[in-house]
Amino acid sequence: MNPHDGFLHWLRSRLPAGLLVIVPVFVTLWLTSFFYIKMTEWAVQAVHLLAPSAAPVFWVEQSIRIITLLAIIIMLALTGEFAHYKLGRYLIRIAEWIMLKLPLLGTIYSTTRQIGEALWTPQGGMFRKVVLIEYPRKGIYAVGFVTRESKQDKEVASKAGRDLISVFLPTTPNPTSGFLLFVPRDDCIFLQMKVADGMRLVISGGAVTIQKDEVTVPPPEIKPEENNSINT
Repeated sequence: MNPHDGFLHWLRSRLPAGLLVIVPVFVTLWLTSFFYIKMTEWAVQAVHLLAPSAAPVFWVEQSIRIITLLAIIIMLALTGEFAHYKLGRYLIRIAEWIMLKLPLLGTIYSTTRQIGEALWTPQGGMFRKVVLIEYPRKGIYAVGFVTRESKQDKEVASKAGRDLISVFLPTTPNPTSGFLLFVPRDDCIFLQMKVADGMRLVISGGAVTIQKDEVTVPPPEIKPEENNSINT
Protein backbone atom coordinates (compact mmCIF):
# COMPACT_ATOMS: atom_id res chain seq x y z
CA MET A 1 0.00 0.00 0.00
CA ASN A 2 1.32 3.41 -0.97
CA PRO A 3 2.16 5.49 2.17
CA HIS A 4 0.75 8.53 0.41
CA ASP A 5 -2.61 6.81 -0.13
CA GLY A 6 -2.59 5.63 3.50
CA PHE A 7 -2.09 9.19 4.71
CA LEU A 8 -4.94 10.47 2.53
CA HIS A 9 -7.21 7.70 3.82
CA TRP A 10 -6.29 8.56 7.41
CA LEU A 11 -6.89 12.27 6.72
CA ARG A 12 -10.33 11.67 5.15
CA SER A 13 -11.42 9.53 8.09
CA ARG A 14 -10.08 11.77 10.85
CA LEU A 15 -10.92 15.20 9.42
CA PRO A 16 -14.74 14.84 9.70
CA ALA A 17 -14.36 13.51 13.24
CA GLY A 18 -12.25 16.52 14.16
CA LEU A 19 -14.78 18.88 12.59
CA LEU A 20 -17.62 17.29 14.58
CA VAL A 21 -15.68 18.07 17.76
CA ILE A 22 -14.33 21.52 16.91
CA VAL A 23 -17.23 23.13 15.02
CA PRO A 24 -19.86 22.89 17.85
CA VAL A 25 -17.31 24.21 20.36
CA PHE A 26 -16.32 27.06 18.04
CA VAL A 27 -19.92 28.02 17.28
CA THR A 28 -20.84 27.94 20.98
CA LEU A 29 -17.88 30.12 21.95
CA TRP A 30 -18.50 32.50 19.06
CA LEU A 31 -22.19 32.96 19.87
CA THR A 32 -21.40 33.40 23.57
CA SER A 33 -18.76 36.01 22.78
CA PHE A 34 -21.07 37.78 20.30
CA PHE A 35 -23.95 38.13 22.76
CA TYR A 36 -21.57 38.96 25.60
CA ILE A 37 -20.12 41.87 23.63
CA LYS A 38 -23.43 43.08 22.21
CA MET A 39 -25.20 43.05 25.59
CA THR A 40 -22.45 44.95 27.41
CA GLU A 41 -21.01 47.24 24.73
CA TRP A 42 -23.36 50.08 25.69
CA ALA A 43 -21.98 50.11 29.25
CA VAL A 44 -18.37 50.35 28.01
CA GLN A 45 -19.29 53.19 25.66
CA ALA A 46 -21.12 54.99 28.47
CA VAL A 47 -18.03 54.81 30.70
CA HIS A 48 -15.88 56.15 27.87
CA LEU A 49 -18.29 59.06 27.40
CA LEU A 50 -18.27 59.86 31.11
CA ALA A 51 -14.49 59.58 31.33
CA PRO A 52 -13.10 60.33 27.85
CA SER A 53 -9.57 60.94 29.15
CA ALA A 54 -9.29 57.46 30.62
CA ALA A 55 -7.20 55.14 28.51
CA PRO A 56 -8.96 51.88 27.53
CA VAL A 57 -7.59 49.04 29.61
CA PHE A 58 -8.56 45.47 28.76
CA TRP A 59 -9.20 44.29 32.32
CA VAL A 60 -11.13 47.45 33.17
CA GLU A 61 -13.42 46.93 30.16
CA GLN A 62 -13.93 43.28 31.06
CA SER A 63 -14.80 44.25 34.62
CA ILE A 64 -17.40 46.70 33.28
CA ARG A 65 -18.84 44.02 30.99
CA ILE A 66 -19.04 41.41 33.77
CA ILE A 67 -20.69 43.86 36.18
CA THR A 68 -23.16 44.88 33.46
CA LEU A 69 -23.98 41.24 32.68
CA LEU A 70 -24.57 40.48 36.35
CA ALA A 71 -26.79 43.56 36.61
CA ILE A 72 -28.85 42.36 33.62
CA ILE A 73 -29.28 38.91 35.19
CA ILE A 74 -30.34 40.43 38.51
CA MET A 75 -32.75 42.80 36.74
CA LEU A 76 -34.36 39.89 34.86
CA ALA A 77 -34.73 37.92 38.09
CA LEU A 78 -36.32 40.93 39.85
CA THR A 79 -38.66 41.44 36.90
CA GLY A 80 -39.76 37.82 37.16
CA GLU A 81 -40.29 38.23 40.89
CA PHE A 82 -42.26 41.44 40.32
CA ALA A 83 -44.48 39.63 37.82
CA HIS A 84 -45.64 37.27 40.61
CA TYR A 85 -47.37 40.11 42.44
CA LYS A 86 -50.80 41.44 41.56
CA LEU A 87 -49.55 44.97 40.91
CA GLY A 88 -46.76 43.64 38.71
CA ARG A 89 -49.14 41.55 36.61
CA TYR A 90 -51.45 44.54 36.25
CA LEU A 91 -48.65 46.82 35.03
CA ILE A 92 -47.34 44.14 32.68
CA ARG A 93 -50.80 43.70 31.16
CA ILE A 94 -50.99 47.45 30.55
CA ALA A 95 -47.56 47.43 28.89
CA GLU A 96 -48.54 44.43 26.74
CA TRP A 97 -51.79 46.12 25.73
CA ILE A 98 -49.85 49.19 24.60
CA MET A 99 -47.33 47.06 22.68
CA LEU A 100 -50.04 45.06 20.91
CA LYS A 101 -51.78 48.25 19.78
CA LEU A 102 -48.66 49.54 18.01
CA PRO A 103 -48.52 48.71 14.29
CA LEU A 104 -45.79 46.25 13.26
CA LEU A 105 -44.29 46.24 16.77
CA GLY A 106 -47.42 44.50 18.06
CA THR A 107 -47.01 41.67 15.56
CA ILE A 108 -43.31 41.26 16.38
CA TYR A 109 -43.99 41.32 20.12
CA SER A 110 -46.86 38.84 19.90
CA THR A 111 -44.88 36.39 17.76
CA THR A 112 -41.78 36.65 19.93
CA ARG A 113 -43.80 36.09 23.08
CA GLN A 114 -45.55 33.03 21.69
CA ILE A 115 -42.25 31.46 20.65
CA GLY A 116 -40.75 32.27 24.05
CA GLU A 117 -43.69 30.69 25.83
CA ALA A 118 -43.39 27.59 23.67
CA LEU A 119 -39.67 27.27 24.44
CA TRP A 120 -39.42 28.20 28.10
CA THR A 121 -42.75 27.62 29.82
CA PRO A 122 -43.72 24.11 30.98
CA GLN A 123 -47.21 24.50 29.51
CA GLY A 124 -45.82 25.49 26.11
CA GLY A 125 -47.89 28.68 25.84
CA MET A 126 -50.44 28.47 23.05
CA PHE A 127 -49.01 25.10 22.01
CA ARG A 128 -50.43 22.24 24.06
CA LYS A 129 -49.11 18.99 22.60
CA VAL A 130 -46.71 17.78 19.94
CA VAL A 131 -48.15 15.57 17.22
CA LEU A 132 -47.08 13.82 14.05
CA ILE A 133 -49.32 14.18 11.02
CA GLU A 134 -48.97 12.80 7.52
CA TYR A 135 -48.00 15.84 5.46
CA PRO A 136 -47.67 16.71 2.60
CA ARG A 137 -48.71 13.18 1.56
CA LYS A 138 -49.26 9.72 2.95
CA GLY A 139 -46.14 8.12 4.32
CA ILE A 140 -44.33 11.40 5.07
CA TYR A 141 -44.68 12.79 8.60
CA ALA A 142 -44.38 16.35 9.85
CA VAL A 143 -44.17 17.72 13.40
CA GLY A 144 -47.07 19.92 14.44
CA PHE A 145 -48.36 21.55 17.61
CA VAL A 146 -51.90 21.25 18.93
CA THR A 147 -53.25 24.75 19.51
CA ARG A 148 -56.85 23.95 20.31
CA GLU A 149 -59.27 21.12 20.70
CA SER A 150 -61.80 22.00 18.01
CA LYS A 151 -64.82 20.64 19.88
CA GLN A 152 -65.45 24.23 20.89
CA ASP A 153 -65.51 25.30 17.23
CA LYS A 154 -69.06 24.20 16.60
CA GLU A 155 -69.18 25.46 13.02
CA VAL A 156 -65.96 23.71 11.97
CA ALA A 157 -66.96 20.45 13.66
CA SER A 158 -70.51 20.49 12.30
CA LYS A 159 -69.44 21.28 8.73
CA ALA A 160 -66.73 18.62 8.70
CA GLY A 161 -68.78 16.08 10.59
CA ARG A 162 -65.66 14.80 12.39
CA ASP A 163 -63.70 15.44 15.57
CA LEU A 164 -60.99 17.83 14.39
CA ILE A 165 -57.94 19.25 16.14
CA SER A 166 -56.35 22.60 15.37
CA VAL A 167 -52.70 21.91 14.52
CA PHE A 168 -50.07 24.54 13.77
CA LEU A 169 -47.51 23.22 11.29
CA PRO A 170 -44.38 25.42 11.56
CA THR A 171 -41.74 25.90 8.91
CA THR A 172 -38.05 25.08 9.44
CA PRO A 173 -35.90 26.77 10.68
CA ASN A 174 -38.22 29.77 11.14
CA PRO A 175 -41.18 28.63 13.27
CA THR A 176 -42.82 32.06 13.18
CA SER A 177 -44.50 31.08 9.90
CA GLY A 178 -46.48 27.98 9.14
CA PHE A 179 -49.91 26.58 8.36
CA LEU A 180 -53.08 26.10 10.36
CA LEU A 181 -54.51 22.64 9.73
CA PHE A 182 -57.69 21.06 11.04
CA VAL A 183 -56.71 17.41 11.36
CA PRO A 184 -58.96 14.50 12.43
CA ARG A 185 -57.95 13.23 15.85
CA ASP A 186 -57.58 9.68 14.52
CA ASP A 187 -54.96 10.90 12.03
CA CYS A 188 -52.76 12.45 14.73
CA ILE A 189 -49.94 10.59 16.47
CA PHE A 190 -49.43 12.20 19.88
CA LEU A 191 -45.80 12.42 20.99
CA GLN A 192 -44.56 12.26 24.57
CA MET A 193 -41.96 14.99 24.06
CA LYS A 194 -42.43 18.41 25.60
CA VAL A 195 -43.48 21.37 23.47
CA ALA A 196 -40.07 23.01 24.01
CA ASP A 197 -38.34 19.87 22.72
CA GLY A 198 -40.60 19.81 19.69
CA MET A 199 -39.85 23.46 18.95
CA ARG A 200 -36.09 22.83 19.24
CA LEU A 201 -36.50 19.89 16.87
CA VAL A 202 -38.17 22.15 14.31
CA ILE A 203 -35.69 25.03 14.67
CA SER A 204 -32.68 22.71 14.38
CA GLY A 205 -34.05 21.04 11.27
CA GLY A 206 -34.09 17.67 13.02
CA ALA A 207 -30.45 17.91 14.15
CA VAL A 208 -31.34 18.01 17.86
CA THR A 209 -31.75 14.58 19.42
CA ILE A 210 -34.84 14.23 21.57
CA GLN A 211 -34.46 11.74 24.40
CA LYS A 212 -38.14 10.90 24.76
CA ASP A 213 -38.90 9.32 21.43
CA GLU A 214 -41.91 7.31 22.53
CA VAL A 215 -45.17 7.98 20.78
CA THR A 216 -48.68 7.19 21.81
CA VAL A 217 -51.71 6.87 19.62
CA PRO A 218 -54.92 8.08 21.26
CA PRO A 219 -57.40 5.26 21.91
CA PRO A 220 -60.31 5.14 19.48
CA GLU A 221 -63.48 6.73 20.71
CA ILE A 222 -66.35 4.31 21.34
CA LYS A 223 -69.60 5.40 19.78
CA PRO A 224 -72.78 5.24 21.88
CA GLU A 225 -74.20 2.31 19.91
CA GLU A 226 -70.93 0.38 20.28
CA ASN A 227 -70.89 1.12 24.01
CA ASN A 228 -74.42 -0.25 24.37
CA SER A 229 -73.51 -3.42 22.53
CA ILE A 230 -70.48 -3.93 24.78
CA ASN A 231 -72.56 -3.45 27.93
CA THR A 232 -75.14 -5.94 26.73
